[in-house]
Amino acid sequence: MSSNFLMGDTSSSLAKLLSMEFQNDEDYHVTVRDAITRKLFDALLYSNRKEERCAGTVWLLSLTVYCGHHASIQQLLPDIQEAFSHLIGEQSELTQELASQGLSIVYEIGDESMKKNLVNALVGTLTGSGKRKRAVKLVEDTEVFREGSVGESPTGGKLSTYKELCNLANEMGQPDLIYKFMDLANYQASLNSKRGAAFGFSKIAKHAGDALKPYLGALVPRLVRYQYDPDKNVQDAMAHIWKSLVADSKKTIDEHLDLIFDDLLVQCGSRLWRSREACCLALADILQGRKFDQVEKHLKRIWIAAFRAMDDIKETVRNAGDRLCRAVASLTGRLCDVSLTPVLEARQTMAVVLPVLLTDGIMSKVDSVRKASIGMVTKLAKGAGVAIRPYLSDLVCCMLESLSSLEDQGMNYVELHAENVGIQTEKLENLRISIARGSPMWETLEFCIDVVDSHSLELLVPRLAQLVRSGIGLNTRVGVANFIVLLVQKVGVGIKPFTSILLRLLLPVVKDERSASSKRAFANACAIVLKYAAPSQAQKLIEDTSNLHSGDRNDQISCAILLKSYASTAADTLNGYHTIIVPVLFVSRFEDDKIISSLYEELWEENMSSERITLQLYVGEIVTLINEGIMSSSWASKKKASQAICKLSEVLGESLSSHYNVLLTSLMKELPGRLWEGKDAVLNALSALCTSCHEAISASNPDAPNAILSLVSSACTKKTQKYREAAFSCLEKVIKAFNNPEFFNMVFPSLLEMGSSLAPTKSGQISLPDDVKADVPDSSPAALHEKILSCVTACIHVSRIGDIVNQQKNFIDLYLFSLSPTFPWTVKMSVFSSIKELCSKLHSAINNLQDSSMQTSITAFVHELFYTLSPEVLKSLRTIKIGQVHIAAAECLLELTNQYKAAPPIHWTELAFTNELLNLCEVEKSEQAKSLLKKCSDILGKLKQDIKP
Repeated sequence: MSSNFLMGDTSSSLAKLLSMEFQNDEDYHVTVRDAITRKLFDALLYSNRKEERCAGTVWLLSLTVYCGHHASIQQLLPDIQEAFSHLIGEQSELTQELASQGLSIVYEIGDESMKKNLVNALVGTLTGSGKRKRAVKLVEDTEVFREGSVGESPTGGKLSTYKELCNLANEMGQPDLIYKFMDLANYQASLNSKRGAAFGFSKIAKHAGDALKPYLGALVPRLVRYQYDPDKNVQDAMAHIWKSLVADSKKTIDEHLDLIFDDLLVQCGSRLWRSREACCLALADILQGRKFDQVEKHLKRIWIAAFRAMDDIKETVRNAGDRLCRAVASLTGRLCDVSLTPVLEARQTMAVVLPVLLTDGIMSKVDSVRKASIGMVTKLAKGAGVAIRPYLSDLVCCMLESLSSLEDQGMNYVELHAENVGIQTEKLENLRISIARGSPMWETLEFCIDVVDSHSLELLVPRLAQLVRSGIGLNTRVGVANFIVLLVQKVGVGIKPFTSILLRLLLPVVKDERSASSKRAFANACAIVLKYAAPSQAQKLIEDTSNLHSGDRNDQISCAILLKSYASTAADTLNGYHTIIVPVLFVSRFEDDKIISSLYEELWEENMSSERITLQLYVGEIVTLINEGIMSSSWASKKKASQAICKLSEVLGESLSSHYNVLLTSLMKELPGRLWEGKDAVLNALSALCTSCHEAISASNPDAPNAILSLVSSACTKKTQKYREAAFSCLEKVIKAFNNPEFFNMVFPSLLEMGSSLAPTKSGQISLPDDVKADVPDSSPAALHEKILSCVTACIHVSRIGDIVNQQKNFIDLYLFSLSPTFPWTVKMSVFSSIKELCSKLHSAINNLQDSSMQTSITAFVHELFYTLSPEVLKSLRTIKIGQVHIAAAECLLELTNQYKAAPPIHWTELAFTNELLNLCEVEKSEQAKSLLKKCSDILGKLKQDIKP
């Protein structure tokens, strides 16, 4: 049966030869051998059917074993070698085993040329450089893959033959997919070839001996890689070859280490995932225990290969990449550790690795690569010691930039929506900074600080300066500022050569920063550099800082933050410049913005032990700054300076007399002219200055009080409600301050005129002049009238008694008008105070005057006041239900009654309001008011008994 299968169609022709009895003829044997050879090589060995190829392999192996020394077989040895070399790539393991045995036998019976060709062919197969001379022709039922190796079709059909693969490609609408299937099949055949070659190669290696040595350079790198192939069969086969080929594994690897590294690193970029995975695993094992001179040339490429594998599309390759990364990280850490490696080699290793980690690693978009790189950099910074100094500038800048670039992006999202959810921006910024300070990047920066020396400082400071100018992100900007603080603390006086460049850079940065946290951080950096600055640099910095107080809101906040940092960090330096900063702190306390004013108020309280002593020491500088503020074109500055004058006058009092002239001149120049918002502060300042320095003003220029009075009186006629109220308050204080009797005649007529302009209407409302109503729609005439009455009271206080008697009718008319129901109770309170002041003045005059005619006039005036105003006062008691008013009214009535008692009439006249007084006394709820009213009633009762009708 076998003979018939092998002979095929030649049986009929051979039958004729037999019948002709040519069996013993040599031509017969040649014909048979040719027929068998054609059948084997043309039909079986390259058949489309794997069963026929397997059968052909059995026959070819049998012929080679049993007839190998025959001349015809010897002539066919090249073809037999090629056939066996082709068959070792079969999917069938039986065919592979038979083909590999055949190759071994061919090697044994072949000559030297044959042996050399066979070795070349096997090495080419193992290294992937060999090419097939013949290929199996594909037909429809040719099996391309083993059944189930590539899954099933969408319809559940098989996918193994060429026809089934073509149908799947057409069904998917991608005819070119068949080429990918063929490429995959070819790669599978290549693996099979390598595995099959391994079976025969191990046997040939035993016989080849030194003949294989020239091929070790090509074989060893491949064999190393194939031993880590994901296919267990390939691993086993290649391990078998390795054992038969290599006597000392470690020595062989060491001898061919560069070739192995080159091959593995090239194949790490292969398009075949098997190769990429195997290379990573092989590299991870080979790197163990290596010295610097062994890996110096390859270390950079190994790191890059590890990063690439960690970002691979296939999970098994990524896992292998992680393993490789751990191995190369361990090796790098050992090589950079100065306690384990010479310093020179550690520096060389650092020169190779650090740039890769800082550029390809930390800046990678792959999270695992970034984390591994940061961990490695931190480890290097911790163990490298002084070896890291040449690379400090690059390392520090990269870590600072990474504080922001590697921050969780969720924090940026939260910050954008913080206001909407009620989170304070500053608290969120502090949280972000706190997280950054706990990161590995900041830990690395702290390690870097420990190894800074003068040489590295020269390289580091310019890079930090560049980062201050161009760095972005909250964490980066705060980080660079904090790093400068730590750096200066570490190097101390070593920073002196760089203070000029740093101070010129940091001050504008503090000003331009919008984040409060960043602003404070850069202010602290500026303060600690100031500590080591030259006197000229320090003076310029403090002057420039102080000048910020006159800028916009951001400048003012920047000034306060900077001064606070200077005071806490460089207090010794700052103490020499109090003449510059004390005036700024004092004046800036009166900013309208409560946030700004609170900052300067806090600074003032923390740094000035005694307010009065401080102001006395620096009053000259403060007055100069205040004067500049009043003379400036900014309304806010004028207002702030005016408020500062009020405080200065309040604290220093007469001690301000030596500097009043500058302030008074500026204030008097500012009062005339157009009104602006806040100008009432100028009036308040003028009144405060007059109160504290009235003696010096009067002594140096007797005409000054009249000029001041004229300016203030003019201000009282302005149309703006708030300004007029301030003007009347100022007028009252000026009158009291100078205590000039002449002021009465100068002011009282105008006060009467302005008071009478607030005339009551028929509806009971107060009518304002048309011009006032036009400008101030929401004006309060009661408040104005109250101020006018206070001024009248002040005039009474400074007046001569004769002037008061001459104006007695006007006084009574004014008081009656003011006690009318159209005015609120606050106005009536002012009337009561004014009446009491008038009574006091009259009482003093009665006791001290010797002129009888004047006493008569005063007595008449007292009687007129008592008869006219007492009923109105009682009316207020009856109509107003406020206890405070009742007490004030009762006191006023008691004062009038006492004056009436002091200058009693000659004949008693019945008082119409006596019964009303008694009734009110009975119903009064306030015990104090009730007691006062009872005294009035008793005085009048006793007086009635003493005076005869």
